[in-house]
Amino acid sequence: MNKQIVRFVVDEDLDIENHLIGLWSYQRKLHSLVPASNARYETLAKLSPAQRKRFVAKELAWRYAPAKKKLLVAMAKDMNAAWAKIEKRFIKGIEKIHGGHPFPFRSVKGVLSSADRFGYRIEEHWFATSMFRNTYSGTDTAMHELMHFMFLTYYLKPCQDAGLSEDQIWDIKESFTTLLNIEFDDIRFNWDAGYPEHKELRGIIKKAWLKHRNFEKVLQIAIENIGTVKRGKVAPPLTHP
Repeated sequence: MNKQIVRFVVDEDLDIENHLIGLWSYQRKLHSLVPASNARYETLAKLSPAQRKRFVAKELAWRYAPAKKKLLVAMAKDMNAAWAKIEKRFIKGIEKIHGGHPFPFRSVKGVLSSADRFGYRIEEHWFATSMFRNTYSGTDTAMHELMHFMFLTYYLKPCQDAGLSEDQIWDIKESFTTLLNIEFDDIRFNWDAGYPEHKELRGIIKKAWLKHRNFEKVLQIAIENIGTVKRGKVAPPLTHP
């Protein structure tokens, strides 16, 4: 691998899109960290798709004024420098974890976003990360999202074939990022805590991984348990448990 796959970028349009993905997440209420009520999202929900984009664009315009954008570009540069040092190790590692499957994309954008949550568009090869945190939160987010890219590319269909609902697949996909704490702790800045309701499932996956070190076998164990696992409500730990 000679060319860097992930490039952190400043892209106002994709920042806007990430805000709209946040609206989707709010409406779906997939996890307990989504607020029960949010006046801004309620306002956006009443607008047409075109109106929503204009609404968010107006909110964000000041962040992309020349002086502010210059600072964002410098931040992206720092993230790219930090990521360049670990990308080869990480890509090789997730390919090994996922049964030797190659990473599916030659180029992925890591978009600096002003939203309070971070989405992705796998079909468009981009994910969002925070423009308000440190450089290494960007590289940590990249690892988390690239795990999703691998999962959705190679293991979405087996989950669908097993008859899982979209929400159950989402739970399993998110829970598998616990493997980042086992396999990549040496290159991560923070612990990947996951969502509070996935605490039990993440524990099952962790235990199975340490025993089998086989993604397909561990996935099958997760599928077998997804119907009975308890979705917890305890806040995730901020440090290693």
